[in-house]
Amino acid sequence: MEKISDNNSNKKYSVLKNIFNKDFVVSAIIPIIIFSVFDKMEMTLSGIILSGVWSIGVVLINFMKDHKINALAAMGASFAGIGIIGTVISKNPTFYLVAPIIQDILLALVFFGSLFLERSLIQIIVEQSYLKNVSEEFKKQPKYKAVWRIVTIAWGVLNISQAVLRTILLYSVSMSSYYAMSTLYGNISSPLLLTFSMLFPKWYWKRIK
Repeated sequence: MEKISDNNSNKKYSVLKNIFNKDFVVSAIIPIIIFSVFDKMEMTLSGIILSGVWSIGVVLINFMKDHKINALAAMGASFAGIGIIGTVISKNPTFYLVAPIIQDILLALVFFGSLFLERSLIQIIVEQSYLKNVSEEFKKQPKYKAVWRIVTIAWGVLNISQAVLRTILLYSVSMSSYYAMSTLYGNISSPLLLTFSMLFPKWYWKRIK
């Protein structure tokens, strides 16, 4: 019992360590600080632009350092860029804050739409980045394809829930609080579900024989 407990504790610690690390501070905490400082100085528009540019810069720096880019991070950076451009043109900070909601809705549609393809989007992402040693014979088995359908549905549901939560927050809390909660939620939920996407298939395949 003690060994099982220790293993579970180590797994939980490993997951938390992978989420709340230096990258989390750089990609989530610093943009929140930038926006909050400028918002309190009544320079909300400048805060939006600078925090958005920071977030995009983090993705570009990681790409130049690792010579590869995470598909989800790329999508997030793309929408951030669109949000910044729209905010500058309209001079309305709300434009940037609405962009993540639109992103969530579009991603949900993409994930659910990919269920009709031979390989779902999350299957492609995980196979290319984290699951490279699976034989072609195993990939042809029904249980292999079934697990990715389950994981893809989970990603679609996550994005719908994020869109609903962000919409509620947008109309119920201050702009600064919305930005902080939205950024934190996105930077925690996605890594958690990505971890689930890597661990759940292995558990499922062992259970379904």
